[in-house]
Amino acid sequence: MKMTNHADEYNTQARTNPVFMTAKTAVCLMARAGIEDSVTIRNRLGLEDDTPLQSMADADVILGNVLVVEAKYRTMWRLIKDSGYHVCVDLPCGYTPKALRMTEKGLRFVGLDLPIVAQEAGPILTSLAACPERMSFSGVDATNYSSLEAALQGIDEPLCISTEGMMMYFSEDEADAVISNISGLLAKHGGCWITPDPEYRLQFFHSFCSVFGESAFRKLEAAGNAAKRQSDVGSLSNSFILEVPDITGSCKAAEALLKKHGLKAEKVNLAEHMPELGIYRELTSKQIDRFKEAMRLCHYWVITPDGTQKQQASETTGQKPFVMRHTCANGIFQLSLAGRVDSISAPTILQAWDAEKSSGAIDRIKIDCSGLEYISSAGIRVLLSIQENCGRGILFYNVSRPVAKILAQNGFTEISL
Repeated sequence: MKMTNHADEYNTQARTNPVFMTAKTAVCLMARAGIEDSVTIRNRLGLEDDTPLQSMADADVILGNVLVVEAKYRTMWRLIKDSGYHVCVDLPCGYTPKALRMTEKGLRFVGLDLPIVAQEAGPILTSLAACPERMSFSGVDATNYSSLEAALQGIDEPLCISTEGMMMYFSEDEADAVISNISGLLAKHGGCWITPDPEYRLQFFHSFCSVFGESAFRKLEAAGNAAKRQSDVGSLSNSFILEVPDITGSCKAAEALLKKHGLKAEKVNLAEHMPELGIYRELTSKQIDRFKEAMRLCHYWVITPDGTQKQQASETTGQKPFVMRHTCANGIFQLSLAGRVDSISAPTILQAWDAEKSSGAIDRIKIDCSGLEYISSAGIRVLLSIQENCGRGILFYNVSRPVAKILAQNGFTEISL
C-alpha cells in the first residue's frame, strides 16, 4: 500500500476541511490593517501575494473585510485581557498574532484549531514568541469534546474561551454540539466564553453600510459569496446566528439555545470597547464617524453559566474511539466505521479511499455503520467526494437513527437501519 507523506497528508486535510483557508484569509486581512507581526506570519505562510484575497470581488470588498476583522481582533483582545482570567483558550486560533500579545502580557495561550491549522500555526508562532513556554497548539474538532478536553490537560485554572469567526460555519446539529461542549468545559474548569459570532452578520451589515452607502448591499453579497466559496459551506447560518431581517426573533432563538445548555449571555456594546483602528487611514473622517456610530448597534457576547440548572460535563466524554476497517475486492470498497467521523478522523477515510482507488476502478462502496456514533460536516464532505467518484454510490447499513438523519439531510439515499 502506498505510504502517506507529509504533502499527501496536508492535501487530504485540506480537502476534508477547506474552511481552513478562511484562517489564512484573516491573517492576510490583518496584514492589510497593519496589525503587529501579521505581515511576518503571512510571509512565513508563503502568502506574500495575498492569494486568499484574490477571490474577493474588488478593493472595496477587501477594505470592508479588513475593517470588520481588525475591529474584531482588537476588541476581542481588549475583552479577553479585561476578563481577569489568565488562561485564554482560542477556538479557532488561526494564524493570528493574538498568541504573541497574550503571552507577552503573562497570560497562558491555548490555541485550538483544525489539525491542518494547528500543525502549521504552532511552529510559526512559537518561533516568534518571546515567551513560547506560555503557549500551546492542538488540533481539535470543536464538536468532539474529548479532543477539546485532551488539549486542556494539566490546566486547573478558569478559562476565557474565545471563538471568533467559527460558529457560522456549523450546521444546526454541530452548533448545538459545540455549545454543549463549551458548557461542559465551563462546568469543569470555570470561566467565561467571549464571542462576536452571534452578531457577525450585523457587524458586516452595519460596517459596509456605514462606509459604502448605496453600494453596500452589492458589496456585502460579493463578500458573502467569496466566504461561501472559500469555506465550501452553504448558508453561514444556524440558530446561534442573528439575522438582520429579524434581529429580535433570532436573538431569542440564540438565547434559547444557550439556555438549553445552562448558559446566559451578557451583550457588550462594540463601540464602547473598540479601540482606534489602523485601517482608518484608508477612510475619510465622515466614514470613520459613521462607522463608529454604527458599531453602537453591534454587541459581543460574554457567556457564562446561568445558575438555573446543574451543568453537566458533555455527554460525549464517554465516546468511543474512532476505528476504521476496510477491504477492497471485485470493485467493491467495504468500510466498517465506529466512533465519530469528524475533522480529526475523516482524513483517514479519504486516505484509504485514495490508496485503493489508485490500485483500480471502484464501482461500489458499502459502509457498515453499526458502531458509528456521529458524523460531522467534515465527514459528510469526504463521503460526498468519494461518492462522486464511484459509479454506483454508497450503501450505508446498520445505521443508527441519529446518523441516518444526518446522512439523509445531506442527500444520501441508500440507508438501511
